[in-house]
Amino acid sequence: MEHDQKLILRKKIDSYVKGQLSEVEIQELWNEIAKDVSLLDDLELEVGVKELLAGNASSSKKKATLHTLPNWAWHSAAAAVIILVALLQLFRTPTPTELSQFVLNDISPDQIETSDALRSSTMNVSSADSLLNLGFQAAYNGNNKKALELFDKVIETYAQEPYGSKAYLNRGIILYNNGDYENAIVSFKEAISRVVENRMLTEKAQWFLANAYINTNELELALNAVGEAYMQNGVFRTQAFRLYQKLNYDLGKVDYENFEEQTEN
Repeated sequence: MEHDQKLILRKKIDSYVKGQLSEVEIQELWNEIAKDVSLLDDLELEVGVKELLAGNASSSKKKATLHTLPNWAWHSAAAAVIILVALLQLFRTPTPTELSQFVLNDISPDQIETSDALRSSTMNVSSADSLLNLGFQAAYNGNNKKALELFDKVIETYAQEPYGSKAYLNRGIILYNNGDYENAIVSFKEAISRVVENRMLTEKAQWFLANAYINTNELELALNAVGEAYMQNGVFRTQAFRLYQKLNYDLGKVDYENFEEQTEN
């Protein structure tokens, strides 16, 4: 069923490229694309981003020209550019999309950091490693109280990295899922301040921090955090891009073409 729905959506996009959709159908297409986040992920959203943004900067006063693709299935790079055009137009005009559609309801326990030794047969497991792993097990089994106790023990007992940053990140995840966004923010910021040369952990902490800020209605801070997550160029890059654009729209910012420049500054 899901495959059939994606097939239908791709046919609609192909019809749009060929100029066969009405204005109403085009608007409906944008709304469908905004809701189908799995399609955005599958089609490699980032391919051609810089070229597209550069083109928009020089042609902001005239309607974009779309070209027919070479065949029905189309290349993934071309598909990604088409999807991105749709997404950018979505944020440039009033739409029924809500910020809540882009924000995490909860964070999967799979995102909790464990000991590196858990994934290696050649490393010795220290007491701190064991505590992290036991905390992961407790959280995965739904015993959040026990998990927090274990992560707090790591924070209190082990000053060296990577234990502190991992424990604070894990603590923030549990607090976020408990709806305690204020304290989750504190924990994510602590993780960011302690992490040493770990882009994956930094990206996680910035991405979850951005989501926590949105839940406390601190949108400017969320914009900064999600920009930092985007610049880590990791697994959350696509989601961070979409959320950054939505925050820009809600905050009344109009310089979308300078997105990459803004996040680097």
